Amino acid sequence: MNIRSVTLAYVVPPLLASVLGFIGLVQVSEAGLVGASSVVTAAAGADTASNQRVAKSLEQVAETEGATIVRVVADRAAPTTLRQALVTGAPSSLGAGWLSDGYGDFTRSMSTTVLPMSDLDHFDPVGSYAVFGDDAARRAVLDALSGLGYDVSSEQVPFLRRIGVSDGFSGTSGLVGALTLGCVTLCLMGTLGAPRRSAVRRLHGQSTASIVVSELAEVRGTLLATVVGTPVVAFGLFLYNGLASAATFATAVVVIGTALLAPVIAAHTIGTVLACRQPLATALRGARPVGALVLVAQVARAPALLLLVTAVFDLSGAVATVRSGTAERDLRAAGETVQLWVTPDPRPIDSQQYWNRIGAFAGRALEQRDALLAATVEVSSGQGKSTVPALFVDAGYLGLQDVRTEDGSRITADDADISVWIPADSRLDRRRLVAALADWQLREAPAAAREQITGGRLARQQVYSYPDDSSTRSWLADAVIVVVPEPAEVFSADQLGSWLSTGDVVFKNRTVAERSINTSDVRREFSAVVAVGQVAAEQARLAATMTVIATATVVSTLIVSIMLGLLGTVAHRRRHGRALFAKLASGTSAVRADAGLLFVETALVSIAVVATVNSWWGARPDGTGRSSVLDPVAQSAGTAGALALLAIAVVSAVNGAVLAATARNTLRDRGNGAR
Repeated sequence: MNIRSVTLAYVVPPLLASVLGFIGLVQVSEAGLVGASSVVTAAAGADTASNQRVAKSLEQVAETEGATIVRVVADRAAPTTLRQALVTGAPSSLGAGWLSDGYGDFTRSMSTTVLPMSDLDHFDPVGSYAVFGDDAARRAVLDALSGLGYDVSSEQVPFLRRIGVSDGFSGTSGLVGALTLGCVTLCLMGTLGAPRRSAVRRLHGQSTASIVVSELAEVRGTLLATVVGTPVVAFGLFLYNGLASAATFATAVVVIGTALLAPVIAAHTIGTVLACRQPLATALRGARPVGALVLVAQVARAPALLLLVTAVFDLSGAVATVRSGTAERDLRAAGETVQLWVTPDPRPIDSQQYWNRIGAFAGRALEQRDALLAATVEVSSGQGKSTVPALFVDAGYLGLQDVRTEDGSRITADDADISVWIPADSRLDRRRLVAALADWQLREAPAAAREQITGGRLARQQVYSYPDDSSTRSWLADAVIVVVPEPAEVFSADQLGSWLSTGDVVFKNRTVAERSINTSDVRREFSAVVAVGQVAAEQARLAATMTVIATATVVSTLIVSIMLGLLGTVAHRRRHGRALFAKLASGTSAVRADAGLLFVETALVSIAVVATVNSWWGARPDGTGRSSVLDPVAQSAGTAGALALLAIAVVSAVNGAVLAATARNTLRDRGNGAR
């Protein structure tokens, strides 16, 4: 038996568990405080009590139940990196310790300031409250908030999600699947594929059960990796976050490691039992592998190739997100502009009145030139189902961004006419495009304005889109520019409210935005004032992490796919080597002699190619709105498809070389008298 291969199968799970545990706990830490057992959500009711009464009531509940209740509020200036945690301070509770010593964030990308719950006076009480306690504490919080006039709901946080296990597996299924498949195959090939070791033990009188127990001693590989890796990981965590939430991290690693180890142990046990069931004489002689094992080795290649295709698309999308904008250039273009975050806490978002209020606020800001419009929209080209990206802008945008026509003059909004400008090299039919815009996006404009749309052709240039997240490219070279001098007169309040919530209505600077909010009747509806591109930058940071994960997934699935092809071919040669030698010795061509393996290879490649085409078809921009032409991930679908086909070709080429090499070795060895 190949001890190294089986030992390797046991070394992989603890290493992978450490990585997944870290990724998962980072995500939990970024979303809130680690360890909450339940979440109670409070929405404004008809007659709610004051903030101070809410704070006192929660403090009483915490003291009675011995629990900690936390209201996490993002910092308005930097909501993706700074936050305040309003906590109750019941004696001997977690909250009391945090109020005294501070809270240690597991991730370095987030910094939490701990404040007493009494400071709720300065914050919106509507929102989510994390409960650190038992179910009785959750029910007590529900009753307390309900008694104060709030509409409440609650959700218990499952243990696996609480410690980051669920988030650890989310987004890494390809990596987990590929490595687990490889480990399982190694165990089967090292036991059922090489039964002599078990046969020798049977010859010495050991029972099947004792042989299985002896074989499972290979779990020492896991123990060795754990013993060696624990101090290394602990030292790394100490440098990273001072061992914050170390116990939770260790628990997550143990749970994940156990889950990853289970299929390895199962495969090792099954392989050993099946090896013990082979006839003793043939097993000692090094008999040919059983047909079922040869089949399993080939069938296992299909999911590996499918995982490879998925991993390539994930990697391409992550890289496209990272490369969608350059930080330095974006910062220069954005200047001091800011975007507003509509409060994510419970609000009547299904109410037209709610969006009309938000839209009226946006309309006033645009009229007073406190804000500008930069709305990226996928619009109809006027020809069939095809769509094109469009950027709706106003005078404020054109005052900050230099947009030129093909004759070099700068576009302004000095007159009141709406104008439509076509990209330099575009073949769009301007008349049909304008008609499509007038019928849909500009349908709320006065009839006279829709009939007098002017414009022309743009110079070759890239225009800045003031992105709110990474789903929109920062710089657009192929977008139609639609200049709307007075957006409040053209678009409905509902549309302006929607654009404000998605960051398409941009304020000129933080001071102006704060003044507009504080003098309005909707100031509670905004949770943050963030610099333009901050969310996109944060998502680009997350995409960079996903790029590392996706790269590891591509590399591992590529290696596993090649390894499975090698093992499948070797197993086939060991079982059918005599027949192959007979065919080749009788003059049969190598292609006809290996027709079975070549058919399997063709079938597997066909399955992978179909999966690639299907993935490309689903990801590409097709004009239906399913995938936007503005999305860098959708734009990268063609590149991802080409790279996936290249990866498939590499796997197939390597396996073809293995087929040829093993065929030559079989002919030589059999010709020399080997069995």
